[in-house]
Amino acid sequence: MTEIRCVFTVIFIIAGLFFMTSSVIGILRFPDFYSRLHAIGLGQSLGISLCCIGLFIYQGFDTTGIKILLVMFVSMLAGPIGTHIVDRVAYKENAKNADEKEGSGC
Repeated sequence: MTEIRCVFTVIFIIAGLFFMTSSVIGILRFPDFYSRLHAIGLGQSLGISLCCIGLFIYQGFDTTGIKILLVMFVSMLAGPIGTHIVDRVAYKENAKNADEKEGSGC
């Protein structure tokens, strides 16, 4: 039973690290602010959720496991809300995209 638990733990944590790493690559590769914000918002939510599920499987259903689930739910709630707030502020302040250079006259 513990071998199966460890295998699922490793699978979920590796999947979470993959999504967090891909969001970092998205930050470096995407051309404009809004695309980068989208990449980090999705990668952070999914990556932290998968890592927390893996840690919960490893820990089991006890006090620490409940705390891990609580951290996951707070992260799933706060991450998209924070991303949305940053996005709206940037939109209201007319944040320039990479293709909209200042002084281009177009």
